[in-house]
Amino acid sequence: MNWWLNASFTAKTKDAQTDKTVCETSKGNPELLQRAEFKPYAMGNQEPYKSQHQEFYSYEKKLLNRLKDSRYDFLFHSVDYEDEKSPKDLHDLLQEWIGNTERLTILDLSNVPFEVMDITVGLITRFIYDSMFWGRYEPYTGKNRPLLLAYEEAHTYLGKDDITRYAKTAVERIFKEGRKFGVGAMVISQRPSEISETILAQIGTFIALRLTNSTDQSIVKSMAPDNMNSLINLLPSLRIGEAVVVGEAIRIPSRIRLPIQNPRPDSADPKLFECWNKELEINDENYKAVVTKIREQRL
Repeated sequence: MNWWLNASFTAKTKDAQTDKTVCETSKGNPELLQRAEFKPYAMGNQEPYKSQHQEFYSYEKKLLNRLKDSRYDFLFHSVDYEDEKSPKDLHDLLQEWIGNTERLTILDLSNVPFEVMDITVGLITRFIYDSMFWGRYEPYTGKNRPLLLAYEEAHTYLGKDDITRYAKTAVERIFKEGRKFGVGAMVISQRPSEISETILAQIGTFIALRLTNSTDQSIVKSMAPDNMNSLINLLPSLRIGEAVVVGEAIRIPSRIRLPIQNPRPDSADPKLFECWNKELEINDENYKAVVTKIREQRL
């Protein structure tokens, strides 16, 4: 024990000596994430001395990487909403989202990193729910202007695991209590079996397109009357644009045909035969632009 105390005291003393005799050539700029620079340590007993701690801890490295990652700029450099001196406040944000004459607002979260997707979706959901709850007696919100929140690719942040707990808790609250305050929710997913059971239990209507997985089919089958199993069995063979509708929005479970959007969205299937039969112009600069976009995180 005495040996450990002496070793610890020696290390602290040397670190203190290093702090006092450090040869700093540049202070750096913390706001711009520019590190300080120091004169290299000497090999002998001359100043500056070698520090006992040469590297960052793992969590410090992660913080520095996140601060430098351009994908997190919406969190750390939000410009108009960055601090108390910013020109805009939360009411301006709400005004941009739902305080206009448009019938549809799309919040594009495709560039949000997966690590913060859960808390991002949860915060947006909570903020909109709170605005509908506390503004329920205002003439321009609450039940006087009902909202429907649609969650695309919901299985990625509304799953059954605890990794997506924040978003899942916020959306579950809308499914359980939102109707009273004029806010509803719709989940859109290719894997309904991976969605939170609490959310599935509160869903009133299923619009099911082609499903080939038996577990996903069982979710829709549990919503349909027993005498409609023959209709549910059609799910694996539905064509593009066909769907089976079951629930409160329709009197009788039915097979319907949805209009195909034209022009097709970016999520449409690729035209395989046309692309494979097309001659490509290959040169050394082809993928340079692709790698540049990956690094800059922009299209």
